[in-house]
Amino acid sequence: MVIERNRWVRRLLVGQPLVGWPVSFVLWSGGGGFGLALAVVLLWVSTAVCVAGIVVPMRGQEARRC
Repeated sequence: MVIERNRWVRRLLVGQPLVGWPVSFVLWSGGGGFGLALAVVLLWVSTAVCVAGIVVPMRGQEARRC
């Protein structure tokens, strides 16, 4: 599988949520409009990075086969 061969993909998929999600939880629980908005943005960015970490290497592998 592509994820097993690319170290940066594994680090991105494992390390990024371990930092981003707890920080967003702290921001969210802290209250206030700005903290809530920042937490939501952080969660969306975290999700986008995780999805890109899976999809981008798969697309690169498909292009080599054709």
